[in-house]
Amino acid sequence: MAYNSGSSPTLAELITAKFIPEIFSQDVLMHTKRNLVCVGAFNTAFRNDLKKGYKVSIPVFSEGSATEVTPGTEPTAGNLASATPESITVDQWYEASAEISELMNIESEADYLMGAAESCAYSIQKKIDGTVGALFSALASSSRYGADGQTFTDEIFRALVETLDELDVPDDNRCLIGDASTKRDLMDIEKFVSTDYIRTPVVETGRVGTLYNAKVLITNNLTATTVGNYGVYAHRDAIGIVIQKNPRSRIWDMGYKFITKIIVDAAWGVAELRDTWGKSFYTRKY
Repeated sequence: MAYNSGSSPTLAELITAKFIPEIFSQDVLMHTKRNLVCVGAFNTAFRNDLKKGYKVSIPVFSEGSATEVTPGTEPTAGNLASATPESITVDQWYEASAEISELMNIESEADYLMGAAESCAYSIQKKIDGTVGALFSALASSSRYGADGQTFTDEIFRALVETLDELDVPDDNRCLIGDASTKRDLMDIEKFVSTDYIRTPVVETGRVGTLYNAKVLITNNLTATTVGNYGVYAHRDAIGIVIQKNPRSRIWDMGYKFITKIIVDAAWGVAELRDTWGKSFYTRKY
């Protein structure tokens, strides 16, 4: 039976047909390397929502209001989920592969396969990280703070904090994501270095410290502008990610070609959930 009323299937429909029987989760169970931070900084909690389709609907809760108590009168409950729900479509499907010749000696083959699997998994995770980072500049109705090539300063950080504070964005679970030049500029902020700097950074996650109750994360996978990149200061619920729990890693003995091939593939989707809960800024360079 044809997809989509007889027309060619979309990528999302193909992904649905292939991946829906599997379980999707917040965990990226792959080999990881340093500075892949964008996925972990945002909301990946929609773990079981893809069982019936490739599009995940997420209710958006509005702010409630307090009403004076009138004895003998039943309170009127508000519908806090009355806003139009957001949705995430799983429309990304990528693979990374490597191969080994049968002429390689047995001793080196095992180490090569392990290294190749790790490299392929890293390539997939880097691609996922990049699709999240590509949404940063669209937050706050595509309004960005500052000018391309600017030096990141304490004043910029405090202005970003003020922007989210004025919009009643929760103070917890915020993060600042920048690039290598942002990290260099942060080293000139005394309060970052002397008070909140983490002496033993967790390099696997790119975290270098905290400031103003926000994790400070550094990555090389931001979207480039003309001079710098788009960094972001945001709450974790600004962006949502739906990702396959077990990106498939398979080894194929292709004896008729005298090679062994490793293929790692994954499907995922990302989307803005709360546009005003984050704001991008320009970094100094990329």
